[in-house]
Amino acid sequence: MKPPQAFGDFTLQFHQDLDLVYPDWGSDSPTARHDIYESFRRRYGDEAVPELNAFFDRLPSDEHADLEDLWFKESKADWVISSEGVRRLFEDFQAWVSSLR
Repeated sequence: MKPPQAFGDFTLQFHQDLDLVYPDWGSDSPTARHDIYESFRRRYGDEAVPELNAFFDRLPSDEHADLEDLWFKESKADWVISSEGVRRLFEDFQAWVSSLR
């Protein structure tokens, strides 16, 4: 399954913004990454959020999806993240989208 453009945009911005703009992004706070998601929405538009959310919705439900492999092949971020970390990031993004409704 080929990721939508929003996935590439999200991972590029996520990587660029992490340590420079959002040094506490990795904390256990449930809102630690919400500023990153808001920044993504402002930069790429409201239509990119549901597109990315729909893509993430299909992936974690597929128990055979190798999210780490997807991250390395399709992500524009050039840092290592475990499959478990990728899954948590996707779920965290989806929780943020749900909070917008």
